[in-house]
Amino acid sequence: MITSMLVPMWLLCFLVACSGLIALIPVNATPNAYIAAKVFKVSTAANTGSAFVLGPSENGSCVLLTALHVIRENATHEPLLFESPIGTSLILNNNAFLRDVILDLAFLPLASCKDSLALPLARATSIVVSRKVKVLGYPTDLEHMNRGKVIPHNVIGRITQINDKIGYDIFYDAATRPGFSGGPVISDSGNEVLALHGLSDIAGDVQDPSDRERLRVGGGGVSSALIFRFLKRHGYVLPQKGVTCLVGVC
Repeated sequence: MITSMLVPMWLLCFLVACSGLIALIPVNATPNAYIAAKVFKVSTAANTGSAFVLGPSENGSCVLLTALHVIRENATHEPLLFESPIGTSLILNNNAFLRDVILDLAFLPLASCKDSLALPLARATSIVVSRKVKVLGYPTDLEHMNRGKVIPHNVIGRITQINDKIGYDIFYDAATRPGFSGGPVISDSGNEVLALHGLSDIAGDVQDPSDRERLRVGGGGVSSALIFRFLKRHGYVLPQKGVTCLVGVC
């Protein structure tokens, strides 16, 4: 079931980064604010995560993308609730998603593209160490600050490592935490998607932050190149940023 809440234009607002928390602003928002407004919060039976929509693809379709581990533990009869800050609500179940266990990715084709980030996927050649990135999502330990509202957060860092693994192949020093999983990793200028976030490296016991020191190591994601190939295998060819490819590398 898919529902959408219509918001009068005079009430319509989006989001802007403010000390890591996203605050409401008028319709003349920055591009990054519009992007944040399209990031979904995912509520499962046990936890929360993040998701986002890419497209349209060459066939005109868009896809809802998240990390597989965000939805995997939900039983078939347990609903998954996807909510955006601008009122879109989708109630789904996890067996509707196409998935790749090795990549830790899951996606669902959508009938509408109205919630798409409308950003191209970055090509592999543009993902380099030290490039600045922004990760958007819904950290679990900050949910109490939102008082029931759907308000995404963002963290900024730089790419620290890239490898050729099939799976998590890009790492950054952004201060991610549980709940960001499934959210987009975008360029600091907000013009392309670099990865889907899925790993948050925190030293210590996440369940008891008041009783220890939390050492921030960074986070990791599945790169745009792997996302592109994954979706292409299923018939969805997503737009890529217009950079010339090296031979065999896109």
